[in-house]
Amino acid sequence: MPIGPLRNAMQFSIFQKFRLLVLCIFVESIYYILALVPAAVITWLCAVFYSPKPAPLAGATLFLVVLWANRPDPIDDRDAIAVAPGSVLHRWVTELSKTVGQCKIHHIVLTEELNASAYVSPGFLGFGARKTLRIGLPLLQYLSSDEVKSVVAHELGHFSRQHNRVGQWIYRVRYKWSIFLLSRRSEQDGFIQSLQKLAARRFIPAFLRQSSAWSHQCEYEADDCAKRAGLAKCLIDALVKMELHEHIQHHAMQKDWVQWKLQSDTPPQNILEMILTKVQFYAEESFASTLTTAKTRPLSLYDTHPRLQQRADHLCVAIEPPQWNSVCAGVEAFPDSWASIFRDYQTSWINKHQHSWCFDHYRMRWLHAEAEANPGDLVLQAVATASLSASTTALDALRAMVATHPSDAYLNYELGRALLEGNHEEGIQHLQTAIRLNKKIAAVALQRISDYHLSRDNADTIERSIRKLDAALGWTSRFIDENLWTRFANEPLEPLCATARNLFRDAISENPHIDGCWVGSLPSKQIDGFQFKINLVIFRMDGSVEFTPHSTEDHMRAHMAHLLETVIKPDELVYVKAVFYTEPMNPKLLQNINRYPGVCITQPQGPVNHNLVRIDVL
Repeated sequence: MPIGPLRNAMQFSIFQKFRLLVLCIFVESIYYILALVPAAVITWLCAVFYSPKPAPLAGATLFLVVLWANRPDPIDDRDAIAVAPGSVLHRWVTELSKTVGQCKIHHIVLTEELNASAYVSPGFLGFGARKTLRIGLPLLQYLSSDEVKSVVAHELGHFSRQHNRVGQWIYRVRYKWSIFLLSRRSEQDGFIQSLQKLAARRFIPAFLRQSSAWSHQCEYEADDCAKRAGLAKCLIDALVKMELHEHIQHHAMQKDWVQWKLQSDTPPQNILEMILTKVQFYAEESFASTLTTAKTRPLSLYDTHPRLQQRADHLCVAIEPPQWNSVCAGVEAFPDSWASIFRDYQTSWINKHQHSWCFDHYRMRWLHAEAEANPGDLVLQAVATASLSASTTALDALRAMVATHPSDAYLNYELGRALLEGNHEEGIQHLQTAIRLNKKIAAVALQRISDYHLSRDNADTIERSIRKLDAALGWTSRFIDENLWTRFANEPLEPLCATARNLFRDAISENPHIDGCWVGSLPSKQIDGFQFKINLVIFRMDGSVEFTPHSTEDHMRAHMAHLLETVIKPDELVYVKAVFYTEPMNPKLLQNINRYPGVCITQPQGPVNHNLVRIDVL
């Protein structure tokens, strides 16, 4: 039976609203109290060592500085595109605002999310608040103009129903404390940070559950505003297309992703047009499974929106297969500039996904090459087939192989990994089995389990997975010797196999920031009968080339570590060291490297240890 608007509105009672506000004030007061601790200490020290009169002023100033510096902003619009006031999109917003409820919009920006949102930037201490409407470029690409208008009417409904007055505050409290809830505990945490994480684990889950229920009511009320504008059917069609987009990319398009990523380590220049074509192609056959997935999707700790069927029932609209127009909303909203806007968006998408695409490419090439080189290795054949075909048949074959070899840790790990990548929760069981069979897999397996839990489970499950991951990372870090760098310069080194070495060379050959790279492995020290194989990567950074945000030392080290992880077993460790081209390299290290030619991935083109002055000996 359809759920009427009145019934939905009454689901969140006055008492529940009051309890949510009290809980929000309580958790926010904890944040203020913890921010007040350093200010109180400074105030006391000023009163002791200086005059008592300026002490309160110094403490208050420090309190405001600490509070403002630690205040995260959940909305990052640095890459958003501001929409000019005279655009057709502005005209749509103005006309809908008159229908939904008069509300002045200060900014309209285009983002790269498959979503839209409305928020109020509070300014400084509540002064100078500005209303901003954010519209995702993918919506303008996938939806018709009426469907985009329905989404805009929904977002304007949040303003007209004044959800942002309290909602924005609650949203920021949720975001702020979620950072501490999801953060792993570390020995480097200070006293205040430890208390923040402890408070987050104790109080935030209940607050998140209450605020999620309140958020659901706000979404129903905003949907009513779209209905008032006569766009209820268009809104449901838009939501169906958004669900189809996500479902198809994660299921029906798996074989297409594999094919595209095998072809090149860089996304095609028209990748977004290719994705749209595939989504439209698979839309009809995926419609039923998409609705089933949307209906049965487990509730997560961070749910803020009702399910698709609930929203359709609330608006008394039947869910039907959507129609795909030949002209997208972007063309009508920006008749003169959509081509250039979309081109820039596509370029930005490629840049943001370049590294993950590159890693997937080389992992697939590695599996393909290993399978070809070892045709008799049935385990390797099953893993490669499941990863390269991404089909149900290949996954079933890997399941059968695990059933035949239940004590093979590597097989259980790869099956668990493949299942979680396909959003099958049973993958957790296989990863846990892999850990029991081979403790050295614990860190990588628990990282995958933790990533899976973070987006869909309750706080207790997330807490347990993070705690286990912390313990595993702490255990593996004990195997990294303090004198590892010295050992690398003096002990025998084992190079990568020829296949992995060639792939690694291909991956870094076009990187202008790398001038020389070496990879070799050493056995770790033994602890309680366990010993790891540690793969060490040394690369020279060429600082003569202009740096970008993706070519900093930390980013490059992470990139090289991730790249090496694609061609090694999950029970091996990686250690990366960067050396700038202006730095001297240990002569013993160079001599030891040259003893094992396979260790060298690429020779440096620039001079090594020439015309360098050791500042520390002057």
